[in-house]
Amino acid sequence: MQNVKPFSHVFQPLTIRGLTLKNRLQYAPTVVLKCAPNGDMTQEMIDFMKWQANTGVAYITVGDTPVTHENDSAWLCEMNVNSDDCIHGMNQLVESARYNGAEISVELAHAGRGSRQTQGGDPVLAVSASRPLNPEETNLKEMDYDDMQYMKERYVDCAVRCKKAGFRMVMLHCAHNNLIAQFLSPHSNVRTDEYGGSPENRRRWPLEVIKAVREAVGEDMVIEIRVSAQEDTPGGLEFPESLDFMEAAQEFVDIIHISRGNIFTIGGTYTIPTYLKGRQLNVAFAAEAKKRLKIPVAVVGNITSLAEAEEIIASGKADIVAMAKSHMADGDLVAKSLKSNIEDIRPCTRCDWCGNANTYGTSMRCAINPRMGISGEIEKLPETKRKRVVVIGGGPGGMMAAQTLTARGHKVTLFEKSDSLGGLLKDATDAPFKEYLRKYLEWDIRATLNCGADIRLNSEVSLHTIEKENPDAVIVATGSSYLHPQIPGINKPIVKKVREVDNHSVDPGQKVVICGGGLTGLECALMLAMEGKSVTVIDKIPKDNFCEGMPIFNRADLLAHLNKYNVNLIGEVSVTEFTDHGIELQNADGHAQSLVADSCVIAMGVEPDNSLAHLLLKEYGPQVSLVGDCVSRGRTFYHANQEAYHASMKI
Repeated sequence: MQNVKPFSHVFQPLTIRGLTLKNRLQYAPTVVLKCAPNGDMTQEMIDFMKWQANTGVAYITVGDTPVTHENDSAWLCEMNVNSDDCIHGMNQLVESARYNGAEISVELAHAGRGSRQTQGGDPVLAVSASRPLNPEETNLKEMDYDDMQYMKERYVDCAVRCKKAGFRMVMLHCAHNNLIAQFLSPHSNVRTDEYGGSPENRRRWPLEVIKAVREAVGEDMVIEIRVSAQEDTPGGLEFPESLDFMEAAQEFVDIIHISRGNIFTIGGTYTIPTYLKGRQLNVAFAAEAKKRLKIPVAVVGNITSLAEAEEIIASGKADIVAMAKSHMADGDLVAKSLKSNIEDIRPCTRCDWCGNANTYGTSMRCAINPRMGISGEIEKLPETKRKRVVVIGGGPGGMMAAQTLTARGHKVTLFEKSDSLGGLLKDATDAPFKEYLRKYLEWDIRATLNCGADIRLNSEVSLHTIEKENPDAVIVATGSSYLHPQIPGINKPIVKKVREVDNHSVDPGQKVVICGGGLTGLECALMLAMEGKSVTVIDKIPKDNFCEGMPIFNRADLLAHLNKYNVNLIGEVSVTEFTDHGIELQNADGHAQSLVADSCVIAMGVEPDNSLAHLLLKEYGPQVSLVGDCVSRGRTFYHANQEAYHASMKI
């Protein structure tokens, strides 16, 4: 049997109201959007909860579950707990989790002023109608006493229904400026009645809701509340007030779950921490709360390993550690930690492609772990079905293909024309603030080198190579190359390549113009600005569209950092010429503009490297699969990994 001694505090059981949690780990609540649009249970949702339960945590929490499930829900495809007709599906979820080793809870929430507004629909209930999130959101109604009674009854009704469905735990969402938190926050609550003004008044209704839920569910159900330690929003909730609320609420609840931020503002970059944020964001708050509270404290926020969880609990800073993204990146994080296979754990990049589902209403996926949420094991084919597969390209797609194919028992040869694996992802990890991605790339290369594939570096592939190898299938992951457009003066010494600036192999000088408002250009700009340089970024698209395809919170944080470091963004201009002293531009109405610079950095995107792919498709047809950048422009390592994995599973 596996000895858990190195993590003895993590694996100390915790019994609350007769319910024993097998360890101190929680799979933190997230918005997954895997139910039907009307909230009905789906097999995908059941399978995903089963997958979460199998990570080894003590309990999982279904995220952001609305207590009203009409048009004012925050998202489509959230679980519906508003009718007894839903109990059957809810119970399937409970049994799926419990039979796979984890207790299950549900985070009851209402978005208040953040609810989806529909043209001509009923007004959205808000704490203060004068505090819309956007000026155009005018369909708000300030909650009167009857509205507050109605909404309190919704929380009670849904909590009782969860108990009927077999849930033994429930979480009330009092964080991130959702409805209950909107009452707590001086930023969103500007009421003048007994529910606004002083901190005592602002927490009056939240405490009424919590008390009512406790009375309704009885003494044998565990209640957890999620609270923002602070909202990270100008004029928002600060820690001293938040802690006073926690202390008052503990009379009715069993666990205080400490998070952070305001999901509807730049504070959301702390709620869903970006790659520009540090680690263990809320542990200091939890440690302070522990000094005042008499009930267990859970903490979340860029906690990435079992070792970190052990230290947090052992030192008395919290009683429970919640993680989500680290489990998404590697569902075997707990098992590998117990086996001391720490280097085998796939580290999360904090890219937030999983959270991008919230923006576009798509089902949650992981950029680096395509198996996240997929039921079943990787099929290991019998030796009689073992195939010989050639993978061309050692970037993210090629590495994912090699790892997946060898795990399935195939004989794999990977060709990479350069002297190392990693592809263009190597260039993306040079900036100091790209630690998370750098750690992932190191893992990805190590995992590929150790997967059992025949890896041939410094090897360019031709049709003759494929004829000689005579494989059963080919996966082409040749990626892309940087654009170098034929603009007058582009070969002058003043013009630098972005990868050379990123890795500091050239000196760009003090005054820098970066040509390209995509992720590559903006991250280069931030790096240089943080080094004290004067930086301007130009692009032919409007500046409001810079880095538009980036996940929402990471983009917001990147733009905020660029603003903090005084990076000048200029949109809707085209480069007409590079000179010895700078750059010549032309705006949309034809007017010329000159910028003086020590260097001009080319970050104008990439183009697919697909000439070999076209030849192979013409020669071998369906035996060839294309993945990643070589398919089309505008791809990311998310697309490369997903496509490579699924192409490999079909062979």
